[in-house]
Amino acid sequence: MKKVLMFILAVLSLGVNAQTKTKAKPAPKPVVQTATLNFTVKGNLGSGLFLHELKNGEGVSLGFKRPDANGNITFKVDLKKDGVYFFRRAGGHLGSFDHIIYLKAGDQKKVAVTDSGGVAYTNVKIEKPNVETTILQAWLNAMNEYSHSVKGKPSVGRTKYAQFETFATSFLKSNQTANPYFNTWLNDKVAIDLKYLRAGNFFGLGRLNSSCDSSLSAQEFYKPLLDKNCINDVRILRSEHGMELLDFVFGYWKFNEVKNQQKVVDNFFSAENGAKINNDAVKVAFLLHKIPGIKEYENFVKYVEPYKNAFVTPEQKEVYNKAYNDLGPYAKGRPGYNFELKDVNDKTYTLAGFKGKIVVIDVWAMWCAPCLAEKPIMEKIAEGYHDRNDIIFIGMSVDGHDKTQIWKDFVKKRGFKSIELITQFDESLFKFYKISAIPRFLIFDREGKVVTVDAPRPSTPQFKKLIDETLAAK
Repeated sequence: MKKVLMFILAVLSLGVNAQTKTKAKPAPKPVVQTATLNFTVKGNLGSGLFLHELKNGEGVSLGFKRPDANGNITFKVDLKKDGVYFFRRAGGHLGSFDHIIYLKAGDQKKVAVTDSGGVAYTNVKIEKPNVETTILQAWLNAMNEYSHSVKGKPSVGRTKYAQFETFATSFLKSNQTANPYFNTWLNDKVAIDLKYLRAGNFFGLGRLNSSCDSSLSAQEFYKPLLDKNCINDVRILRSEHGMELLDFVFGYWKFNEVKNQQKVVDNFFSAENGAKINNDAVKVAFLLHKIPGIKEYENFVKYVEPYKNAFVTPEQKEVYNKAYNDLGPYAKGRPGYNFELKDVNDKTYTLAGFKGKIVVIDVWAMWCAPCLAEKPIMEKIAEGYHDRNDIIFIGMSVDGHDKTQIWKDFVKKRGFKSIELITQFDESLFKFYKISAIPRFLIFDREGKVVTVDAPRPSTPQFKKLIDETLAAK
């Protein structure tokens, strides 16, 4: 009996030891190492160099630096694994990349570029480029050459696409490396780039307000874009064209739905399409892409907040929380910022001074062509309410106090009839509402509370409709 008991205990002991030995260990934290890029700029040293990281389906700017007196610029980046980076000349076309580099943790890379004053660097030389960089640059060159040849020519794009698709297949077969991670990643990127070229062709690889390739003969070419799964493909995150692809696909869907170009453009600026994406990683990337363009708290709550739990990394949570907190003061019904600014006659006005009136503000500048294009329309709309004493229209120039006299002369010469005030980028209402682009239109109710701090432009029917709705509200 004693031997039997000892045998049982021995078996139990082995089981415990086995469990102990097979117990899952916590995953090791990724090791973060630094890679360094040392640029030497020859020629024009007055411009700067932008560095972008391929991240979440787009080239995310890491900022720009100007060369020192010797033409040197240094960027240091932290890498948890291999990364893809683009560099371009400041002043070049935003979103258009000509130069790419593949970095590995610990890399020390020297890059010589010549700045001849054009939109892109010339004579770019990377010292001892790794094979991944060479392959990526070859693909980037082929993409750019193809895009340039079909830009604004959708029918040409439809004709040449199959040929480029064949080239892409051959390119992948002949550019396999000893780096399995890169091989898989490159295959994913090329697949998405091809989808981007197809979707972008509908808009001539231009903006969504470009003419659309909507002829009956073109429908078969774009048929693959109707597959709802194309927006849930996680490979989207491995191409710098990933977010552009989503914008083009959503634009294509919208055009098929409404056959109206302006509604396609309006839809482009909205985060509402995030609801159509089922893959959380792609959804969050898309929302991160759209968050900078959300100017109203209500839109954030409507289009982003429902997916709060999908923002899982510390970086994603930080972006989400910052946007939520920043937009709080913009919420409808919140007290408006009580500006205190002077007009052309040096008379001081405040928002509080207009209590009892709807206040419509046009933020503009003398150098802003789109602002000046909206001005006559705004003036005409304001004239339509001249017999009402419960609404006021205000122009707010951000030309700066050092331009006050020039601004006064400009306003008088143009004959603007609304109250015109002057401020600058780093103060008052402009600073409080973090306005990053003009023209910008804001509306406050009779109590000085926010109706919207990002109203539609006067040139759209929605602008006057919003004013009339505000006037009708009690």
